[in-house]
Parts: sequence; C-alpha cells; structure tokens
Amino acid sequence: MTKKLALALAITTLSIIGARASEDWVRFSQDGSQILVEAPGVSKMQGATHAVFSMDGKYNYVISKDSLVGPIKQSTASTPFGEAAVSTATYGIKNSPFQYTVTLKRLKKIRAFTLQGVFHNRSDKNVKLEAFDLLNTLKSAGGNLAVENASDWLVTPLMQDNEAEDLSKTKKTFRDAVIVYHKNGQGFLVGPVGPAEAYTSVEFANGEFNSRSEMEGVLVAAGQDRRSEEVVYCFEPTTTATDIWTRWVAITHKARTKSGPVYGWCSWYDRTTKIDEAHILNVADILAKNPNVFGKGILQIDDGYQKMDGDWSANTKFPSGLAAVTKKIRNVGWTPGVWFAPLMMNPEHPWMKAHPDAIQTNALGIKNFMNANWFHPDGANWLVPDHPETKKFLKNIIKSSRDNGFGYIKIDFNGIGNRFYDPTKTSLQIFRELYTLYRKAAGDKMYILSCLGQPTRGVIGFIDAARVGPDSHPAHFEKCLKSVLRFQIYDNVWWQNDPDVSYLATGLPSRVLGPTPQGEEMWKTWHAVTTLVGGTAMNSEPLQAEDCRAAWRQAEVMRPASAEPARLLTLGRSPQNTIFGFAAARPYGDFAVYNLYNDSPGTKSLPLNFKDAGLPAGVNCAVFDYWQNKVIGYAKDSYATAPLKYYASALLRFTPLKGDAPILVGSNLHLSIGATEVRDIRVKTDALEIKLTDAGAQDGTLTFFSKKPLEAKGAKNCKIVSVESAGENLWKINLSGRQWGKSQSVSLVIK
Repeated sequence: MTKKLALALAITTLSIIGARASEDWVRFSQDGSQILVEAPGVSKMQGATHAVFSMDGKYNYVISKDSLVGPIKQSTASTPFGEAAVSTATYGIKNSPFQYTVTLKRLKKIRAFTLQGVFHNRSDKNVKLEAFDLLNTLKSAGGNLAVENASDWLVTPLMQDNEAEDLSKTKKTFRDAVIVYHKNGQGFLVGPVGPAEAYTSVEFANGEFNSRSEMEGVLVAAGQDRRSEEVVYCFEPTTTATDIWTRWVAITHKARTKSGPVYGWCSWYDRTTKIDEAHILNVADILAKNPNVFGKGILQIDDGYQKMDGDWSANTKFPSGLAAVTKKIRNVGWTPGVWFAPLMMNPEHPWMKAHPDAIQTNALGIKNFMNANWFHPDGANWLVPDHPETKKFLKNIIKSSRDNGFGYIKIDFNGIGNRFYDPTKTSLQIFRELYTLYRKAAGDKMYILSCLGQPTRGVIGFIDAARVGPDSHPAHFEKCLKSVLRFQIYDNVWWQNDPDVSYLATGLPSRVLGPTPQGEEMWKTWHAVTTLVGGTAMNSEPLQAEDCRAAWRQAEVMRPASAEPARLLTLGRSPQNTIFGFAAARPYGDFAVYNLYNDSPGTKSLPLNFKDAGLPAGVNCAVFDYWQNKVIGYAKDSYATAPLKYYASALLRFTPLKGDAPILVGSNLHLSIGATEVRDIRVKTDALEIKLTDAGAQDGTLTFFSKKPLEAKGAKNCKIVSVESAGENLWKINLSGRQWGKSQSVSLVIK
C-alpha cells in the first residue's frame, strides 16, 4: 500500500463520512486535564493522560491534572489520511524537572484522532520510562466512558486470538489493537499507527478502557526526551476503520508486499524431523513430472536436516550437502526453501559456551531454557537478539542460506525475550532491528516467511509472508480458523498471510499425523478457507503414496491461492467467525464468493445479507455450491443456507443475473469459484470466448446461465469434453487437459 493510494482512499471513500463531524468533536478540556470525545453511539467519553516513570526504584507520574506549562498550542499537520488539526499540551509540577507533552491530531476528512506523548527528563539523573497512558477513561484515573446498553457492545482484539467479549463484562488487557462496536455498527477502533516506537495495549474494566503505550522501562538519560507510540482512535464503520488502521501502519512501517503470495509443498507434516535427502529429491521429482497438478512453486525443507539447533548445515541424512540439494530442486523449476530458528541454540553448541553473556536469562540471571521434546531432545537456549556477537552469528546463518541457493526462508521461534543488550530500546524496536538484520543478510530477492502464530508489527517491512495462526495439525483446524479468519485484515497490506498448510483429504492412511477427527466437513472448511485467504497455499502430504495420488486434484484447486483475498464479514459485529469471502468486480460481470461456516455447537442455517456482502439490491442472483458443483437456487437481497452441522460450511458463489447475455455462474476448477482461474469473458451476438489463467484443476466444469443454448466451438491448451444442459437456462462446459504455464481459451457458439 503506497502513501498515494492511502490518501486516495481517505479522500474518495471517507471524506463524506468525516464531514458529519463537528470541528471540536474531540478536544482538550479548557484546563487541559481531560481529553473530551463526542462520537456516535457514545454517551460520554473523557480521559486523562499520564506518563509513568521510575527512579530509584519508585514509580512516579506526570499527569494531565498537573499544571499546564504554558497554553495549549494549535497548529496543523499532514497524515497519511489527510490534514489534521493539532492541539499540543505540556504538563508538569512546579519546580519538577520532569514534563509530559501530549499531541492530539484531529483528522479533518475522517472521524478519527491520534494521541502521542513525549516524556522530558530535565533532571540530572537517568530514569526508566514505564508507560504512557495516552487515553485513560477508567474512573479510577478520573476518566469516564458511557454507552447505552454496554452488553450490546463487543470488544474484539485484532492482534491476538482471544475471543471477542461483551464490553460490560470484559476485564482484560489486549495487545496493540481492538475494535469496540455495538451490534448496530457504531463504535471505534484503538490501535498504534507508528512510527514503530513501542507495543501498545488496551486495558478494559467496568465498561471503560485505558489505552497505553508500553515503554517497558527503557532508559531515558538525564536531559533527554522519549516519545510514545502514536495511537489512532477511529470512529468509522468497522471495515473502514480497520482499513484505515492497517494501511496507516503499512505506510509508517514500510510494508513489503511486492513479492506476492506463493504456493508449494512443505516437508514438516509429511515426516516431521524424519526427513532425508532421498525423500526430498523424490518429492522434487514428483513435482517436476506433474506441473499440471502442482505448477512451479516452493519446495520447503523443514526441521530435521540440521546438525544441531544453531548449526544449520546439513547432517548425515543429507550427504550431498544443502547446496547440492537446492541445485537439484532449482534444476526442476522449483524454488528451494528452508526452515530454521536462528535464535534457538542447542545447549552443547560451542558458540553458546564461548559467549555465555549472549544467552537470554530471566530476572534472576538463570538461562532461559526450552525443555527437551520429541523433536528437540536436547532442549534449547535462546540468544539475546541485540548482543553484538549474536548479530554476527545471525548474519552468517541467513547469509549461508542464501549462499546455499535457497530462495525462500521460514524463520521460526521468534521469542526475543525481554532483557536486551541496549537498555534504551523497547522490545518492538529490538524486534525490528533483528528483522532488519535478517533482510539485509538475505538480500532483497529472498522470500522470507516469519512463523509468528499471531501478528506483530515487529516484522512489517522486512518479510514477505507471516504465519497468522497456530500449526494446522489435522486435529486442530477449529483452533486455527479462529486466528486465520480474525487476522485476515493484514493480508496483502502488511504481508501475505500464511494460514499454514492444507491437506488433500480428510484422512490418508499414509499420513503420519492421522485424519481430521471432526470429519470431512471440517476438512472442507479448512481447505476452502486456506485458499480464500489469498496468501500462501502450501500442502504437506506424502505425495508419493497411492492414497495421496488419488487426492492430487485437491492440490490443483488451491493453486495458487485466491486472486481475491477474502474478509471476515462478521468481524467486530459478532463473536462468531462465520462468514468469510469477497465481492469481485469484473468487466464481464460482478459476483461474490462466501464460505459460511458454523463454528458453534448444534445444527443451524446461516444467513447472508446481500448488502453486507457487496451484492446489488433487488437483483436475482444464482447461488452456486462449489462442493455440489451446481446451482442450488436463486435469491434476492438475502440468502440462508441449508442447516449446517457443527464445523461444516457452505462454499457458495452468488452471481447477479443481469441482461440477456450468457453469464458465468459457477466453476469447480478452483476454490475461489471463478475469481482466480478465469481471466476474461467476451460475449458477442452468436459467440462466447472464455480466457483462462493457468490456475486451478486440469479437469472440471464451468457453469453458465444462458437463455440460449450453448455449443462447443474450440479450445486452446485445453479440451472441451462436452457442453450439456444442467436444467433450465443452465449449461455445464466440461473441460479437461488444461496445461499449466500456457494461456488457455474456450470458444462457444450461442445458438
């Protein structure tokens, strides 16, 4: 997301909304002791603001109830979303060497404001800066937040996988960002926007909140100043607010999305650590001989190849060495990838013994240690990420992967600890410096996936993709879905989302990890969602096994991931993660694809409101079911699925039927149902031409709605097997032999 694009979004999409706000809807009180906010749905919002520091082991405060140092100053400033009116207040106790400045920016084009603080140490002593309470509406701090029927408001965390909660009952602190919305759509977002200074938090209690910039006790030397993270408070509708926030962060953190999504195969769930060179090269041979199934993607070698944790060179199971293996993978047209955990170190590694002060310890000075487990029987210690010797060591690890010919690296176990070499840096700054080192050592062309589990701003701008959920073990799909669906707002904005692998069947006898205990419907849900994410699309199956070969088509229909990244339609308005999809605009006709998922016990029907889904009002839409490969009905303005069992979902395409020309209403060539595998459709009076991409399955069906019969005319780089009637005004175009890497087209006659 470029700054220019963000500005365009602000001006064209949001200016009308923001124009409703009065100029003083957010302001300092006359005495400066409170920040006053007037917003739709909020009866009262006012908050104090504080700086918290420690000196000689005691906590101290500079608070907005202290005396103003001079008048509140007024000015203007630019932001990524337009001009802002700026109010600046400075506080301090008379004769105290410590002061606190707060800057309030009220955006003019949208209903949003930001707060940022600066702590001034005018003393002759070093102090530790603990936090900035930027907007504290807790009554205990002199603030107030009142909304009508707080139990109808939902608090939804955006940076961790905790459940959404009732505002009136929430007593919890959430990391970085939350949205707080009434079921009628009114509410607000609180989130950091950068530049990246520190992590933030939002504490809730008794229906009120405290928005804090966590400074973690960083050292502020005598005579120095230290600023907080800047935080935005946005009162636009949920989708607009999350778009503003994520794109603002993308600009200030310089997000990297130019490399796009990838797909391929990962070794981990196939054999875990029991991999070897022969197996990897056998998989490479299978992939190379079947490009129409697997395309040309990433072959990623996971844990199990290394001599020991910390020594990421090849062990005896890879006798040819990593450089020779990567060369063979590249020779068959695939990109070799590798997993490692740079901060992890085997306790017996010589480097650790030579640099004991570069190993993470707790407050008592005891080394942090990961207990022995099945995959790492020696346990592990962890490196202090900003220690000078660590930096040299990490640089060599990353550089070696590049020198060995890898084009993709997966960085795991990113625990940086909380005790750093540099006492003036927050953990966010340390994290970003670590990934600055990784990117510089890897070079610009290396594709970097950071295996996080939950999003962090620490890696934005340095990586190409990020894991946004837990490991997708077949037994834990429902847990993965909670994270993957919630965190979809970051895909192709901060990075490409990585939902982890999908599997090609419910259960394969040859699979080490076993089947999906919730059954086929849960597998279908996971398979569809991992594709609709629009980010990385990997599988980790025993491809050489006969039972897996029978399921290869399921790899075809998710390759590559959806060209239209889906969104969670219920985000912020419901604690359930039920409706995930997109509305697509195409020159030949618009449509929408949604996966409606029953994520709660019991059997129930799920409704879809067409206005919310981006579908036109009053227009009849064909409803196509991917798994049934047929039109199952027609609907106008809303639709309700057939009753769905727990964990089951319906993957549906909704196509408005406008005009008399033939219109595509369904496809089973790809799980995005026409969004990825169809490039263009051109209709003439008596002819229809379909241009396809090389995405999706070799064999399958396109379904058209046409009041006139359709007949086959010809095809390029694929074959029309048949054109058959599928009911009133419906026609199935059955295709086979689609060739990866070649342009494809299908020509039909309109009778």
